[in-house]
Amino acid sequence: MNPSGPVVSPPSSASSRWRGKLLALLRPLREQIESVKREHASPRRLGVAVAVGVLVGSSPFLGFQVLMAIALATVFRLNRIAVLLGLQISMPPITPFLLFLNAQVGARLLEGRWLPLSLEAFRAVPAKQVAADLFLDLLVGGLLVGGVLAAGLGWMTAYLLQRQRTRGSLSDLFTPEQWAQLQGRLEGLPRAWRKYALWKMRLDPVYKLILPELPEDAELLDLGSGMGLLPLLLSVRSPRSSVRAVEWDERKVRMAHQLLEGLPAVRVEAGDASKCPLGTPNAVALLDVLHYSPIAQQQEWLLRCAEALRPGGLLLVRELEPKQSRWPLAPVLERLAVRLGWNRGASVHAWSPSEMARMLTPLGFTAELRPAGSGVFSANTLLIARKASQTQHGH
Repeated sequence: MNPSGPVVSPPSSASSRWRGKLLALLRPLREQIESVKREHASPRRLGVAVAVGVLVGSSPFLGFQVLMAIALATVFRLNRIAVLLGLQISMPPITPFLLFLNAQVGARLLEGRWLPLSLEAFRAVPAKQVAADLFLDLLVGGLLVGGVLAAGLGWMTAYLLQRQRTRGSLSDLFTPEQWAQLQGRLEGLPRAWRKYALWKMRLDPVYKLILPELPEDAELLDLGSGMGLLPLLLSVRSPRSSVRAVEWDERKVRMAHQLLEGLPAVRVEAGDASKCPLGTPNAVALLDVLHYSPIAQQQEWLLRCAEALRPGGLLLVRELEPKQSRWPLAPVLERLAVRLGWNRGASVHAWSPSEMARMLTPLGFTAELRPAGSGVFSANTLLIARKASQTQHGH
């Protein structure tokens, strides 16, 4: 007799073996699901995928929507899970409402009148019969209604994902104390400038791309530094670094002085960044600044920066990649910013970062191009060019 209670038998070895076999069988499936989740998973492409799913889900092709959605996702290389998620716009509880709206809009467009039907009548008739009797109305109405829903939900998906990813990944580069220090400095700015800085930090992916590339003891020359966000982020994250920030817009220089006050390793200078002495930094940043000069001057400016860099130094340039731009609004907004006085410059002259890379490679640089934009500026590209550690001759 056991006074401590009944003895619980350990799991049998046969049960453990079966569990191991089951896990082994499920592992490839789990890996496949994870692979599908990661495919074409940029915020913009996920937004497009959701939009395609919504558009297909608004069509009258009941019974074939899943096949159509997967086929379109495969052909256009979209994330299949995101497309199927958008397809849920026509899941059974919503189907009668969506069919009713599509049929009414289609009839109005094609026949100039509303259908004399009620939602209760739609519910009483099987969905397949409704689709057969009113196919053309449903098709035309579905294109319009689905297009509006697809545009709205697709944009919202891309916006929220970009905001979430950028905010999370940028804050992950800092300790909680450092992040609190950043927030405290922003609180001292005028409201409009503070809102702009917070927007840039949350939505602009360039900072999360640049900061991990810079060494702990970087000597950064930030040309066209604006209000000084990059110097602030670098100096808080890497106290051993030093930054020289050059900006010619007096308003932004004043904001930079206010934002960076008390940081001994940061020096703000007012002047023309294209003509100032460069010194011998081990990192140079030109973010969204070259395109305000004619291309010939951009080439001269870039060559000066390349020569000034120490061996092994980094040249960081962000500009619009015209070949990847599907949003003609981006250069229009840049020109508007110049006319309104937010950015100073004579005009806007796009020079492709890929062409910059081809110019720098014969000079001993290794170059990498990374997507570094979102929304209408999704074609923005970051050029990360590293100078050879040893001076190369023969060029």
